[in-house]
Amino acid sequence: MNKRSQRIFVVCFAAAALGLGFWGYASAGSSYVAGAGSHPANPWSWLEALRCLVASIGLLRVVELFQPGRDPWPLVIAQFAVPGAALLALAQLFLDRAPQKTRTGMLQQRSGHTVVCGVGEVGMQVVQGLRDARESVVAIDLSDDSPNAATCEKCGVTVLKGDAKNAQVLQAAGIHNARTALITTGSDSENLEIALQIKTLRDGQFHSAANGATTAECIQVLTELRNGWMRKRLIAGEKSSLSSPGVDLRFFNPHSNAARMLIGRLQIPPAPEFEALTFVVVGFGAYGREIVLHLLRCSPVQLGRRLKILVLDGDAEEARKRFATEEPVAATLASIEFIKATVTAESADWRRRVEETLKATGSLLGVALALSEDDASLCAALEMRWLLDRKGSFHVPVYVRLEHYRQLGELVLGTESVAGFRDRLQIFGTLEETLSRDVLLGSRLDGLASALHEDCRRHLQGLVHPQANVPWDALPEFLKMSYRWRTDAAPLLMALAGLQLVGDVRSAAGLPAGEAEIEVLAQLEHRRCMVERRLDQEAFDAENGRAREEWRSLSEGQQDQKRCEAARLPQVMAGLGIEVVPVRTVRLYGERLAGAVDELVPILAAPQFVHCNLIVDLDDTDAVRFSMRAMDLPLLSVWLFSRDTPPEFLTGGVDAVPGPRNTLIQRAAGWAPRERVTLQTRSDAAIDGLCEAETGASPSRVGPANRPV
Repeated sequence: MNKRSQRIFVVCFAAAALGLGFWGYASAGSSYVAGAGSHPANPWSWLEALRCLVASIGLLRVVELFQPGRDPWPLVIAQFAVPGAALLALAQLFLDRAPQKTRTGMLQQRSGHTVVCGVGEVGMQVVQGLRDARESVVAIDLSDDSPNAATCEKCGVTVLKGDAKNAQVLQAAGIHNARTALITTGSDSENLEIALQIKTLRDGQFHSAANGATTAECIQVLTELRNGWMRKRLIAGEKSSLSSPGVDLRFFNPHSNAARMLIGRLQIPPAPEFEALTFVVVGFGAYGREIVLHLLRCSPVQLGRRLKILVLDGDAEEARKRFATEEPVAATLASIEFIKATVTAESADWRRRVEETLKATGSLLGVALALSEDDASLCAALEMRWLLDRKGSFHVPVYVRLEHYRQLGELVLGTESVAGFRDRLQIFGTLEETLSRDVLLGSRLDGLASALHEDCRRHLQGLVHPQANVPWDALPEFLKMSYRWRTDAAPLLMALAGLQLVGDVRSAAGLPAGEAEIEVLAQLEHRRCMVERRLDQEAFDAENGRAREEWRSLSEGQQDQKRCEAARLPQVMAGLGIEVVPVRTVRLYGERLAGAVDELVPILAAPQFVHCNLIVDLDDTDAVRFSMRAMDLPLLSVWLFSRDTPPEFLTGGVDAVPGPRNTLIQRAAGWAPRERVTLQTRSDAAIDGLCEAETGASPSRVGPANRPV
């Protein structure tokens, strides 16, 4: 029962008690006393009514004792109910006032806690995440009797009623001793105002500490800021204005966190056979926009290739105009097409429009459903999964954004399975995940970013930004964001360079990558840096800018510096328990089949140091038979193609006949129809070898040196 319900109950109980007393005195007479026996009722008048009411209130004195059977029964009950109502009212007043003052005094003595300003949808999730991590939390909200406030109280979180922009309210919450503050009122302007108020208070305290009057530590202030334009401007301006010695002020956004997690799940199929250049985003709200921006920053396509992004939205033209105004450079970085499609459950128009889009599209990197409603996203994801399966894209993942109903989504998505393909439907963007303590305050998303920063400090002193030669916690936010974007792209760029990451390794070896992989990785990272720079510039000279950004325009010293950074990446990741291993592709098809067995020999000799991509023609019995030699490799991805769709995909492998073919299908990471696979011939391989000897980079990774068969 919340405070409002408690107050209503006390008022109703008091009214009922006085009503009983009034009834009793009205029937027996306002001058009736205990034990007087029958007493005729006085004539009714307003004066008599007033006397009855005063007599009922007089029951608080408890000087008369009415007994059952002798006195009117309403007075028997009222003589206890009226004093009881008075006691309840006093108790309610004490609970409302005294504990609040007591708790305020205790909060001012507390230290090392977290202050959460605003317990709306986002704030409530933040509080729950902090409580699950056993953090000490104090909440501030304009209302202390809302359902969320009541939930906080039950979880042992003190909720102070007040406006967090008020310095007295912040001080009552113990902001002067707090370690962290999270601001989640639901309004960007309110959040910024509160953040600046905290900054003013803590800077004053920090200044006093510097003069020896008191002691103070730096407080981390995390401010929710959803407006992308404002966030970009404030982060860029933070070089001189936001953070201070007493305050580490940075921004967070659930939409951006969700997009980063989605990018971390992307898988790069082997090129050239299964090369994918297109990603589909359904819904261009806040989540869809962040997904597109993160895809642009990562550019998960080979050098010399152009990423294509298809956006399906009910108001595609308006979305296109708005995005072109906010991000004018985006169109120079990728091919972005907006397609009008209104998502409605079981809509024939939606299905037809999506089918037409998929039919005109080649291989896909993935599809992301980022609609505003969870149920609409889930229904559209199931529909999209069915349409992709009809196209034969069984392995193309569908990512569905669900804010709340994660368990329901997992229950529904668990029914979607085809042969050996896993993670065909994946959930991302739940508030529970994007607002967890480990994401907001821990190192889940920033672990590699901080490690890369420390690596740059050790090896590039004098070459880094003047404000960058400080520990990670003291690094300005605009530099942290740069490292975060590099971190998000790193696994994808390494996959494009022919390297695979193996996580949760107790003693990662940190083996050096080959020269070819380093060369490609350095060029990919340079491309990513240039994309980041262009997205952050308001005006960009496309013709001259591209010329300056070309890899060949760099001096030899600049290129060597980037190669050294790429070469150190395996050691940096090894420090985090992530091992980097080279990827070797063995092609079991056509004229490449004859030499495939020899290619497997060194891989089988050192299986723990190599990730093997096995590309098999499922219609070739010799290829299927030879592929069995690699089935025991610990790091193996099997990619299949055939003339017809294997029936095992449609039956889930239930009716499959045991044998090598069924083993391959159960281990498959992907499959495509033969006509959509770009096969590599022996002459292509010879060209690859010649280019590697001359430039250290393979054209199969750098450009389109292969042809469809």
